[in-house]
Amino acid sequence: MDTKMDDQTSILKSQLYDACQDACSNNPEKLFSQEDLTGLGVVPPKDVKKLLQIIQLLTKERLLAPVHFHNSLAWRLRSEADAAKYKQLATEDQMLVYEIIDLAGAEGAWQQDIKKRLNLQDIALRKALKELESKRFIHQFTTVENATKKMWIKTGLQPSARATGGPWFTDQYLDEAFIDVLQSVVMRLIKEKGSYRSTSERSAARSASPVLPKKGVIRGGMSEAAIKSKKRSADAMSRGDAAPVTGPVSKFRGAVRIPLPAGYTDYPTTEDITASLVESQVAKGQPLKTEHVQELIDILVWENRIEEVKMGDRVGYRAVRVSKQNPEYVKVDSEDFWEPRTNGLTTVPCGKCPVFELCEEGGPVWAGGCEYFDKWLA
Repeated sequence: MDTKMDDQTSILKSQLYDACQDACSNNPEKLFSQEDLTGLGVVPPKDVKKLLQIIQLLTKERLLAPVHFHNSLAWRLRSEADAAKYKQLATEDQMLVYEIIDLAGAEGAWQQDIKKRLNLQDIALRKALKELESKRFIHQFTTVENATKKMWIKTGLQPSARATGGPWFTDQYLDEAFIDVLQSVVMRLIKEKGSYRSTSERSAARSASPVLPKKGVIRGGMSEAAIKSKKRSADAMSRGDAAPVTGPVSKFRGAVRIPLPAGYTDYPTTEDITASLVESQVAKGQPLKTEHVQELIDILVWENRIEEVKMGDRVGYRAVRVSKQNPEYVKVDSEDFWEPRTNGLTTVPCGKCPVFELCEEGGPVWAGGCEYFDKWLA
């Protein structure tokens, strides 16, 4: 009877391990709770005792590694090759030290933390680490947070971005020049794909006196204000002489970035920007991922240089109007200097004229001879 139970337990143990492998095919770091292991359908749901017995066997063979997760116990699957390494360790200290480093994963384990957790003497800990390193099971690395910390990681794993700083650090130093270059490229991509570059010309009929009549008689005498103004006398108008009027002048406005119309749904997303950066190979061989590019975009948003645009279930980005928000970033004649959000009524010179009360036909100031109108109409 006992032999049959052992055979049944061995079969269930193999089936449960295979089921865990299938469940981890898309996520090697997947954690299994007791409910997850029951849900695999290998062990009958009501036979909790049998499930715990199989879990204990797999843990003893190092095929399952117990971890604490959300104040409860869970298990992480370990490959048979990794489990076989424990059999090559000679002492209990080596097993315990290697297990802590193994469970630490890509974050690595600090030597002082290993000492505190195992309550080992310095000599015993250094001896165990030296043996593990000689077997090429572990190797030492340093973090960007503290270069003096002795960190250990399992051989074959690369330290996490948190430990190495990701692509933003070179030789444990923040590569500010590299970050600035990438930020400028990201900003250029967003401006090019999130706005329209207009290079049209403006033409305006610039006239010294665009509303002067060719003929007519003004009743009344010549006032001193009329003499000083650009207005012609009644005799001059009666002769029918045409006022000198210059022809239309074409003025090249230069390149200007214009916002795209409302409802536009093709603003660049984080994925689009990442693909463009990878294609342009501007990252100097660094493996840029979407989360890395998102960090650059978040900085530009925080600096109020770009803003999010909702496009259904997607989020795109466009440049903020430079002239209104950040005029210090560009020159006034740059193509990035957006035209202000105004209309004719708010920009007409009369609205802010300091001598508006004196403006009248024949007076010292009048619309027909106003030089500010020429600039406004140009």
